[in-house]
Amino acid sequence: MFSCSCDTMVVMSDVTDDGSIIFGKNSDRQTNEPLSTRYIPSSINSPNSKVKATHIEIDQVEKTYSCILFSPTNIFGAEMGFNCHGLVVGNEALFTKIPSYNDGLTGMDLVRLVLERCSSSREGKNEIISLINKYGQGGNCGFTSKFYYHSSFLLVDSHEGWIIETVGKEYAAKRITKGIHTISNIISFGNLDTFDEYSENLIQQAISKGWCHSKEDFHFQKCYSGLSFYPQEFYNGFLKTNLSCGLNRQIRSKELINKKSQFNVIDMFNILRDHQYSKSKLSDGLTNINICMHATFGPIRFSQTTGSLVSVIPTVKNQIPTHYATCTSLPCLSIFKPIWLDSTTKPPTFISSLDKNKNISNASFTYSSNNIWWKSEIITRNVMKYYQKLIKQIEIERDLLENDFVNKSKQLSLENLSQKERNQFTINSFNKVDQITTEWLSRTESLSFEMKSELSLCQELTWEKWRISAKIPNELLIYSKISKTWN
Repeated sequence: MFSCSCDTMVVMSDVTDDGSIIFGKNSDRQTNEPLSTRYIPSSINSPNSKVKATHIEIDQVEKTYSCILFSPTNIFGAEMGFNCHGLVVGNEALFTKIPSYNDGLTGMDLVRLVLERCSSSREGKNEIISLINKYGQGGNCGFTSKFYYHSSFLLVDSHEGWIIETVGKEYAAKRITKGIHTISNIISFGNLDTFDEYSENLIQQAISKGWCHSKEDFHFQKCYSGLSFYPQEFYNGFLKTNLSCGLNRQIRSKELINKKSQFNVIDMFNILRDHQYSKSKLSDGLTNINICMHATFGPIRFSQTTGSLVSVIPTVKNQIPTHYATCTSLPCLSIFKPIWLDSTTKPPTFISSLDKNKNISNASFTYSSNNIWWKSEIITRNVMKYYQKLIKQIEIERDLLENDFVNKSKQLSLENLSQKERNQFTINSFNKVDQITTEWLSRTESLSFEMKSELSLCQELTWEKWRISAKIPNELLIYSKISKTWN
C-alpha cells in the first residue's frame, strides 16, 4: 500500500492576468505526518565536506543558497519549496515497473539539494540529472509504513520552467515557456516528441525488457507504467499508478485552469481546494481522488493534503516573488499566507529561528500545542465533524481574508521595499489567521452541544485511532458517537 499522492502545476506568463508565472502544489501525505515549514540558511562549506541526506551521504558543495522547504518531519528533503533566487520546485511520486528499493537520493532530497545549489530551473534540471547519475535514486519515503517510488519534478523561475520525469538514473525532460503544465502521480511523457531531452539508456532499457521494439515505438508512460503480465511489474507500475488516480486529478486541474481566461493567484488557491469527485460528503467513499484530499475510513483513505504552496513569480525586474503557504493541512480549511525570501535577509523568527522554542513552524512527530501545523490539526479535525454545517461561513471569511492578503502583498512585492516590512506583514497575516481559525474552533464547540457529528461511527473510530497515535489530548478532540457508545 502507498501513503500519498500529490499534484503540482504551473500557469505561465502568457495565461495569467498580470504576466506573472503562478506555481501551485498540494502535498499529500499520511494523516498524522506533519509537514514542517523549514528555513535553511545559506552556507559556505569546507572542501571535501559531506552532507547526510535521508538515506545516504553525498558530497557537499562549496556554497549553498537559503531556501524555505515544506518537509515531512522525518525527511531530509522536501515535497516543495523555494529559494532566495525565486526558484520554485515541487516533486511527484511515480510508480514504475522498475522498483526503487535500494537506498539512494529520494525525490524529496533532490528538491532540497536543487534549491540549495541552483539559481535557475535549467541549473536545477542539470543538477537532478547529475545527482541521480552519481548517487542513484531510491529508498523508503514513508512515515509509518514503507513507501518506495521514483519521482517527477516541476521547476520554475522567472524565465522558464522544466518538467523532469525519472526512473532510477534514467530521465526525460521538457522545457516550458508558455501555457499550462501539470504533473501528478503518473508519467505524463509519451512518444519522443513529448519531451526535449532524455538519458541514453532510457529507451534502450525499455527495448531490452521487451516493453517496446524500437526508438520509434517508444512511449515513456506505456513502457514504464503500462499493463504488464509479470506480477512485480504489474504491481509496481500499473496497479500503483492506477490506484493513485493521478490521471484523474491531472485532467481535472487542467480543466479548471483552462476555464479561466485571465488566470490569477486566487484561482490557484481554489484549484488546490477542489472536491470535484466528492458527490455527497467529503468523508464518504472508499477512495479519494480529489485535488484537496481528505482522509477518513476506507482501504486507501489514510492520506490527505498536509500542506499547500502557491508561488507568484514576476517576470519584471522591479518585483520579487511572493509565496503563499498554508503551513497547515486541508487547503479548503486553511488560509494561504504570504512569505518572502531574498538573498540578504531571513524570514520572520517563527520560521527561521534555530531555537526550537522560537521556531514554531518545524513540527514534531506527535502533537505539540506550540506548533503551527499541530495547532491547526485540532481546529480542522474538529471542523470536519460539522463540515457541512460550517463550511459556507468559513469559505466567506477565508476568501475575504485571502483577498486582503493578496492585494496588500502585490504592493509589498516591489523590490525597493525592505524585507522588514514584508516580514512584519507575514507576522500580521499569521496572527490574523490564528484569530479567525480559533473562532472556527469555538463554533465547533458550540455545535457539539446542539448536534451529533456528521461523521459515521466507523469514520469516528478511524479518527480516534489517529488521535491516539498522534498523542492528541482527548479533551481537545472528542467524537460524540464514540463517547455515547462507550458511555
